[in-house]
Amino acid sequence: MKKFYITGISGVGKSSVSEILNQKGIFSIDIDSVKNLCYWINKHTKEKSYWHPGKSSEWLESHQYICDKDKLIALMNTDKDIVVVVGLADNQSDFLNLFDKVFLFHCKEEIFLKRLDERNNNDFGKHSSEKEMILAWYKDFEKALLDWGVISINTDRPILDVVREVISKFKNFS
Repeated sequence: MKKFYITGISGVGKSSVSEILNQKGIFSIDIDSVKNLCYWINKHTKEKSYWHPGKSSEWLESHQYICDKDKLIALMNTDKDIVVVVGLADNQSDFLNLFDKVFLFHCKEEIFLKRLDERNNNDFGKHSSEKEMILAWYKDFEKALLDWGVISINTDRPILDVVREVISKFKNFS
């Protein structure tokens, strides 16, 4: 089994690609859509917290979005030839080593900001405090991943073109 992880900031197309991969028969898990897989915690108290649209910048700075590594491993335990996980969690460095390859989706600021405003499957990123947070750290986030050696995929283009590129990259590692 080959395992691939697709990450990137909110609005770059991870969930859309995951949905299309599943339609094409490629097993894909969107970590944001699996109940109790990811959750917010307070950085200081380590207690779970609950996010809703419009949380303040202070709240966002004092919290982390965490993916439960053990639950993720259990979800990936399948007889499928390829498993694709898409998402972004603050602790993703704890589980990147589970994957054969990691892909970084990225696009121009104006594109991901427009997508955040228009999407209807996730409310995160619609509020100004969330956009400010994303804009404040995404360049450093992307640079760190590129320095780590991820495969960069530009998502400025139609989603089906992105899916075709992703699938072609999977075949290179099969």
